[in-house]
Amino acid sequence: MRIVIGVTPDDSGSDALAIGAMLCTSFGAEPVLAHIYPAAYEYVSQGHVDAEWQRYLREQAEALVAEAAEEISESHGFEAVATTVHGHRSSGKGLIEVAQATGADVIAIGSAPGASNGRFQIGSTADQLLHGSHVPVAMAPASLRRSAEPKFSRILAAFQNTHEAQNAAMEAARMAQRAELPLQLITVLQKHRIYGSALGRSAESAVIEEQTQQTQENQAAVIAKLPAELDVSARIAVGDTIATALGQLSFDSNELLVLASSRGGAVRRVFLGDVTYKLIRSAPVPMVVLPRRT
Repeated sequence: MRIVIGVTPDDSGSDALAIGAMLCTSFGAEPVLAHIYPAAYEYVSQGHVDAEWQRYLREQAEALVAEAAEEISESHGFEAVATTVHGHRSSGKGLIEVAQATGADVIAIGSAPGASNGRFQIGSTADQLLHGSHVPVAMAPASLRRSAEPKFSRILAAFQNTHEAQNAAMEAARMAQRAELPLQLITVLQKHRIYGSALGRSAESAVIEEQTQQTQENQAAVIAKLPAELDVSARIAVGDTIATALGQLSFDSNELLVLASSRGGAVRRVFLGDVTYKLIRSAPVPMVVLPRRT
């Protein structure tokens, strides 16, 4: 197993190193540190100015990944860390190309600038990866570097009664087995006001109660398919919004939340659905989004 870690010269890069190291340690994977530097437009410049500028950018990129390799080796004990640099005008697409070239199984990145501590903000790099990566995309919330442990403490699976979410739960179970960690299914139910109805809030409560009961049955059906030796539990949170529902649950900052792609996306590509997008913005833990399966 190989993890491509997107290295940048800022705190986001350090957060990416943190989640990358946790993934490698938890699942016995090899890190590949990668930096995407800007590629020049394809036209000939008099005086070879572009060639010199590209050489400078590449040298700076190589120095950056070499420094990151030393950091991850010293802090996590990795030896002979692989590094690579790649020129591309799009950092997200550049990382996808690196993952393809290296045969990587996961791409790990940090949050875009401006995120609150413990939250992930989608920037241009994440947006490109979350709408086109052929491998899972792991995302480190802001400031993960300050609280990261060597390994994850538990695997969480965001569960809905959809084909993709059930596949994600099964993949999360395989991850939990490989890392010898407990697994927990999490379902978030959002309340919906029944506008124009004279039935009042009692009707809304009845709908939520029915959804909750059905969700419990669906969770139990999935858990019944999992290996008996796996430590599995389940939780359901209800709120007016995804964020308020998640706020009712307690999280360990070293848990890993596994999310499914939308069933409307391309097969074997990551593609965000509405609920997954909201979970990414609200969940206070490291996350990984799986590509859509057949």
